[in-house]
Amino acid sequence: MDALTATAAAGIRSRVEALDLLANNLANANSTGYKADRELYQRYAAAEAYDASTGAFDPTQQPDIDSRWTDFSQGSLATTGEALDVALEGKGFFVTQTNGKAAGSPPELLYTRDGHFRLVPIEDPQPLRRSRLETQDGLPVLGNEGKPILLDPRRPVEFGRDGSVRQDGRVVNRLLVVDPAQPQQAQLLVKRSGNYFAFDAPNPLPRAMAAEVHQGKLETANVTPAESAVRLINVMRQFESLQKALQIGSEMNRRSVEEVARFS
Repeated sequence: MDALTATAAAGIRSRVEALDLLANNLANANSTGYKADRELYQRYAAAEAYDASTGAFDPTQQPDIDSRWTDFSQGSLATTGEALDVALEGKGFFVTQTNGKAAGSPPELLYTRDGHFRLVPIEDPQPLRRSRLETQDGLPVLGNEGKPILLDPRRPVEFGRDGSVRQDGRVVNRLLVVDPAQPQQAQLLVKRSGNYFAFDAPNPLPRAMAAEVHQGKLETANVTPAESAVRLINVMRQFESLQKALQIGSEMNRRSVEEVARFS
């Protein structure tokens, strides 16, 4: 395969992957606390890219390494007025936990920016009626001691900027908010379904130091349809240009074969 055809084919493959990424961002543009995926393309010259006998560089053997990364930038805070809606301003994540019942798997900590919570009644051996603070997916929201937050559903709930949870003016718990303080830790956050992240490391994430909690608000996705539409148009134009280059390369190869056949 000649250099032009190889380069155009690699570019087309990368544009197809970019379209998939943009489509996923567009599908989640209205998801609370969604963090957009961005594309990253790098090129490097491997040892196989050089001819061992002449030392000449062979572009057809140069690998095209592509990857994606998550944009953790802050989304806008939209006012809802709901008492159980909370948003984070600054770096950090709410902490939830799976029930661990699937196939006998142990509970797993999951992290999210989606603060659209609810209260669900639980079986309580104590005489007081209590409900558990959960996500809309039924995962318990963990408090200061790493345990689910239990509240009295008959009394109003107040969230302080520091994450404190109050009822009747008394602090009953505190939202557990963590933050991957180091860039290396942020790279270990793996996206899961339902707008959750898992931390691919044995040690838990440290507590957030600067995040503020806002009651009655939700964080919107940090991607907008207008932005994605512009990116989509650019990708389509790049795809068309690469497709034309691929056609030119194929035509040049065809003519070369015909010329060789004519003079041989």
